[in-house]
Amino acid sequence: MKDDVVNIDWKKFGKYEMKFDAATRTMEGNAIPKSEEANNWRKAKFTRDLSDAEKLLFGDGAGTEWDFAWKEGSFKVEFKADGYNHFKCADFPAHAHYTLEGNELKIFWGEFGNYKMTIDVAAQTMTGGEINGDESKDTWWRKGSNPVKLLDQKTVEHCEHHH
Repeated sequence: MKDDVVNIDWKKFGKYEMKFDAATRTMEGNAIPKSEEANNWRKAKFTRDLSDAEKLLFGDGAGTEWDFAWKEGSFKVEFKADGYNHFKCADFPAHAHYTLEGNELKIFWGEFGNYKMTIDVAAQTMTGGEINGDESKDTWWRKGSNPVKLLDQKTVEHCEHHH
């Protein structure tokens, strides 16, 4: 953003120039290069603030890394704010995603299972376990803590699973 102009580079979807109006919290602009084509205009309007859970999970915009624990130990996991909601774990790699609705986080971790966690924003923790798992087993539970904001490296990972 320079002055009141937002420049957007959506790679294969084009480049755009949008003028931001702080009073109305809207943007209007066009694809670059600007032309008089009827479909060259773009508009955007503010819809809502991020929730406290979204702010905690997204960090400064690149996502967060957490300590993730269960009966067999703990390891690092990442919740990426990459437009695909990728969930990453170097110790247990899989093509994985997450969803967030309110304070309920669901992790879809491929061969490693699906999990439902409840985020406690004030404590900066999450607790839960395997979706449809046996809650009476001592291996069911999962805990997340110590979120660290990821640095935005200005790179987008290639993902053949998304178009």
